[in-house]
Amino acid sequence: MDSDARVFTSKNERVTVRVCAQIPTSLLRLLFEDSDLGDGAGSWPFEDGLARTIYAPSISGTYLAVAHTTRFMLLECQQDTYSKYRLVSVGEAPASGETIASLLCMDVYTPQHQQQQVSRSLCVVVGYSSGYLRIYSMYGHLLTTHRFHPQPLIRIRQRMPAQANSMHTAGEMRYATEDTEEVCLTYADGTVVSVDGRSLYLALRLCLSEALDGGAEEPVFQYKKWSFELNEPLVSDAVSYGPTAHRDPLAALAKSALTSSPLLSDATARFLVAPQHGDAAFGVFMTNEHAATSVSAVDIAGRMAARVTGAVLNMARSYFWRSSGAPSSGLIDSGSVATGIEAGTTVPCAFAVRDSPRKVLDISLAPAVYGLAALTDSLGRILLFDLESCEAVQMLKGQRGSQCAWLESGEGPVDRRRMFVVVYTSRRGSLEVFELGSLERPFASVCIGAGWRLVQCPEQPLGGSLPVGPVGRAGRRAALPVPTRCILMSSKGDMAYIDISI
Repeated sequence: MDSDARVFTSKNERVTVRVCAQIPTSLLRLLFEDSDLGDGAGSWPFEDGLARTIYAPSISGTYLAVAHTTRFMLLECQQDTYSKYRLVSVGEAPASGETIASLLCMDVYTPQHQQQQVSRSLCVVVGYSSGYLRIYSMYGHLLTTHRFHPQPLIRIRQRMPAQANSMHTAGEMRYATEDTEEVCLTYADGTVVSVDGRSLYLALRLCLSEALDGGAEEPVFQYKKWSFELNEPLVSDAVSYGPTAHRDPLAALAKSALTSSPLLSDATARFLVAPQHGDAAFGVFMTNEHAATSVSAVDIAGRMAARVTGAVLNMARSYFWRSSGAPSSGLIDSGSVATGIEAGTTVPCAFAVRDSPRKVLDISLAPAVYGLAALTDSLGRILLFDLESCEAVQMLKGQRGSQCAWLESGEGPVDRRRMFVVVYTSRRGSLEVFELGSLERPFASVCIGAGWRLVQCPEQPLGGSLPVGPVGRAGRRAALPVPTRCILMSSKGDMAYIDISI
């Protein structure tokens, strides 16, 4: 390691880990409020607190949301040069007894003519032990709060559809199953809430605009709620990976005629679930039924038409209205929206992988165009799982406590990029990088020491999959996907990028 440059390099010089930023001590004291500090006797006083800190980077890694117990902060650093993080905003749990259980730093698509308005392009999404979801602007203003379920909200993910990730045009994807971006909320008892990303985007755009004017109203958006057939309702992780995608409608018709099994026929929703109890390491849950949408798009569209213009209005029209100009009919009208916390639609288990005592602890989805998930288990192994064929692709053997993330190298369309699986084992202090297509041996390995955390960056801004252009005409996506990346956070508050040399 070069102590001046703060760089770790693999022996074959294919992988470089660059320490680019550090959280200053003053900000760590603000985050912990001196309540989670060590005794200071020859040790870093913040190490225990940082081990329980939740990190959520923005797409580029320039912004970093951090949370501990009841307080969260949004930090900013300069790219391409070593610097100290600076504080952008800070917030706390508004209710006594609430603790922060999950976090997402969510970029929000901004049309080109408004990109200089940075305050409209980033939100901090916070999940609480009470089940509340609260969304804040980058400057700490509370934009909206919702409680879809009364259990702890343990994971918040943003999933983009394959169409947006693959960078194909609408014509090339004309046989794909209808899929949209979503924000997936995972609760401790296994309940999953899928918030429609496009309607959330439009609602947040409205709310951010009103927040600047000092007259914000409560935004509304569409969501679906799912529950699973589990013997004991307690999960380590659960995630939605969208409906079955088909390019050929005749093949899809033949499959539905041959079988009624949701595993082999068209699935409208698919999930990976990692239960904490029982003999199943993980299960695949699928359904070919349509769950009711809980909020009407008519309300959103009406309010949008009165308040937004230009490119955003064009996107709203193309999404919420069909070519005839009538509202979409597959939604519940606003007058029938339930006022209480409703039960979720039950999804059956298509099959489960039983390998006691192995239990899956974490599920990491690759960009949807790859159709893969990395499952980290209690024995330290990492299973690469094909989401379309429901088959194991490769088993990477590590040690207990191993972490994994996805990393792309290259620019332009996906077929010009190379995808890697990054595995970090704290016990050995080693970071191994495996390339898809040659998973038998590492592409590169670098020793970075113990005490790091691998954190996945989002793939695209919320609203990035919306089509832009004239209404009724197939146009380009609002934002092209950037290469997937991940960062490392140390027990000293350092942030590091991982660079791959091809």
